[in-house]
Amino acid sequence: MTTLQSEDCQANDPNNLFPIAIESLRFPLDSTMRIIFTGYYNGFNVEVRSPEEMAMLHHMGCFGKGSLSRSKPKMSQNNCPCIMRKRQFLKRNDWHKKFDQRLDNSDSDTFFRDIDEITANIIKDSSNSRKRDVIDLVSSDEGESVHSEGAQNIDHPVLLDTWDKQDLVVIVPNSDSEEDNYFEKLRPECCVNKIKIQEKLMLTLEEAFFLSYGLGCLQILNNEEKALSTDQLWELFMKTEKRFINKYVVYHYYRSKGYIVKPGVKFGGDYLIYKEVPSIAHADYIIVIRNNIQKLDWVSVLCHVRMATTTVKEVLMVEVSKSDENLAEIPENLSAYNVREIILSRKNPFAINNDD
Repeated sequence: MTTLQSEDCQANDPNNLFPIAIESLRFPLDSTMRIIFTGYYNGFNVEVRSPEEMAMLHHMGCFGKGSLSRSKPKMSQNNCPCIMRKRQFLKRNDWHKKFDQRLDNSDSDTFFRDIDEITANIIKDSSNSRKRDVIDLVSSDEGESVHSEGAQNIDHPVLLDTWDKQDLVVIVPNSDSEEDNYFEKLRPECCVNKIKIQEKLMLTLEEAFFLSYGLGCLQILNNEEKALSTDQLWELFMKTEKRFINKYVVYHYYRSKGYIVKPGVKFGGDYLIYKEVPSIAHADYIIVIRNNIQKLDWVSVLCHVRMATTTVKEVLMVEVSKSDENLAEIPENLSAYNVREIILSRKNPFAINNDD
């Protein structure tokens, strides 16, 4: 096992293929050892909010995607404040001042009241305070407003002591121009971050239903914090995604074979399947799902093949059909669906002749 595999998801180890414990004769499992994760349906997909559950789901099977990351969710380290650009910090302060009336937080009101007083003393302009606040936060002249933040931190160190270390943020200057002396002029400042955006693990509908129905390790709650049954999830996901049945059948098919299945819309397909961990190996196939009703034209075929050739992949055309059309579309009848695989490849006659 390499170092990258130990830090990322474990797809090759059978014990870490899925986020469930494997029972054996030597190590029998108890009902108390079963882990049930919690997901929240937000109308588009399912999100996992607990940092421990996020890390375990991604580590054991590479499920989901971080809401603020490209793939692996980045967990915040304790006692380590995050680093933020100046413009981003000012914009978040602007948002908090606009919507602070909806937040029942008296400490935040006191905090920004002190900022307004310091800003007024620096600018020395008491007219049109509302317009001045907007200019201080979103104008191009950001030096004065950030200086007021720094002045507050120096003149009122007690305010920072009342906040947790996780609420602090390090402000660094903007780097619009690629100058060599950026780090020489770097003067970071420590401020209080009033708007914290939490990292979440976003699960697709197919991933969530596979964890809930296929593995039985995920419970999904609605907006009213009520757990949804398997039949309710099936009906809800079918309404959300018209092609949910075909997509889930294909997802379940390749997951049961040990592949890592990820969305493939970036490469013009429905899925990407990986034999190895996505962080250390590229996808091997682009999955394109089609049914018996859709007609396959040559233009779309050539587009898929050209994309796969450019990205060093292969196109796997998958057809989903039902053996008995009279069966109801319920999860218990998934065994009635058949999956047919067709590999599309493009042969270059000039390359073949040159090899001969």
